[in-house]
This record gives sequence, C-alpha cells and structure tokens, in this order.
Amino acid sequence: MINWVKKVLCLVSASLLTLAAFAAGEGERAKLGDYYAPATAAPTTPDSEGFIRRWTILEPIAKNFSSNSMLTDNFLSEVMAEEYFKDQYTVIPVDGSKVKIGKSTLLWHALDSKKFFVNLLRFAEGFGKEYFQQMYWAVTIIDCEEDIENVRLAGGVNSGAVWYLNGDEVLRLTNDRDLIVDDCMSQRITLKKGRNILRGAVLNGQGMATFCLRFVDEKGRPVTGYTISSELPKKKK
Repeated sequence: MINWVKKVLCLVSASLLTLAAFAAGEGERAKLGDYYAPATAAPTTPDSEGFIRRWTILEPIAKNFSSNSMLTDNFLSEVMAEEYFKDQYTVIPVDGSKVKIGKSTLLWHALDSKKFFVNLLRFAEGFGKEYFQQMYWAVTIIDCEEDIENVRLAGGVNSGAVWYLNGDEVLRLTNDRDLIVDDCMSQRITLKKGRNILRGAVLNGQGMATFCLRFVDEKGRPVTGYTISSELPKKKK
C-alpha cells in the first residue's frame, strides 16, 4: 500500500513539473528536443540503415482538407501545381529564412531527427503551429563523391507526400497511409557526382504526420556512401 501511494505521489509530482514547464514556455521546446536537434555546420551521413535524418523544414502551410483519404493522385497533382512561395521547387533554404504566404510569415528550420523517421506533428507543435490540415515542405542536400547509379528512393509516410530529386518528381505516396519503411519505391535513379537536392511536401489532414526516406540499391540494401547537409547562416566576421 505504501509503495502504491509513493508511485501515485511521484506521478502527481511529475505532472505538476510538466505543467510548470508549459507555464514557463518550456514545454514546446522539451517536446521538440525529444525528436530533433539543430543541424550542425559539419555534414552528416545517413544512419546505419540508410535513413536521411537531416532536413530543413518549413513551418506548415494550412490546407483545407479534412481527411487523408482525400490524398488521391489527382488531388496531389492539383496541390503540387499551386505556387505557395517563390522558387518553391528550386530554393535551397537557409535555417531561419522566412517565407511570406498570405498574411503569415513562416520560417525554415534546419534540424536533425533523433528518430529514423521525421515527426512533423511534433515539429509543428514544437514551434506553436497548427498540425492538422497542413502541408509541410522539406529540403535536404546530398553530396556524392562519384555517381551512385541504379538506386531507388524508398519512402514511407503517415499521410501523403510527393518527393523530387534535382527537380524531377521521383516518388509519390497517395491516400491515407501508415508509416511503413520502404512502403513505396521510385524507379531506378542516379545520385550524381556533386550536389543533389532532395525536396518534397507532406500533407496531413488528421492524425499523425511522419515520413522516412532512404536510398536502396538493386538488392534493397541501404545506400550510405554520401553526405547530407543543410544551408546554415554564415557567421559574421
């Protein structure tokens, strides 16, 4: 009985501390820190399973759709044909740079995911943004010492998404999905020597919003022979 009372008191104390953190404005940062760390100036690499964890993510753009079941091929084509911000298919964003959409000013954030997947709901929540009925843009830079041929972009998403490599659409995930590793794969593509830009948009109506991406070879093995970076603001001299 005494042990049970101690456990209850511990839980109550923990809850009070959590509420105090929120009151101090620290709750959102704590949640964000559970899932992300700021990207560093030094390039990183895919994790041991090949997953890309470094992304520069734009704060979410509101989209008026209530259910992920609406994320059909036609719907995604219409959504991706719309212009939301200048140079949306060519810009390489810098951490902290701003985008003006209507009356809203949104920021790009260069982050490393602490999980093999990227949790966009926690991203939005961590920056005090709405997370349902939203579109999330994400960009990363991949540098290769040599061409890496005949690879496939393998992805999973908890919602729907469209991904582009060097300006060409390579992967589309439609309808209402659960996050499944390698749920869909692109056709064979080449990561060219030098700089490659991988960008895309994830749409979420209700529920979780997550994605995971990696490149795999002809046998489905993870490809890891490249580096990943984000553009960061240059330090003032």
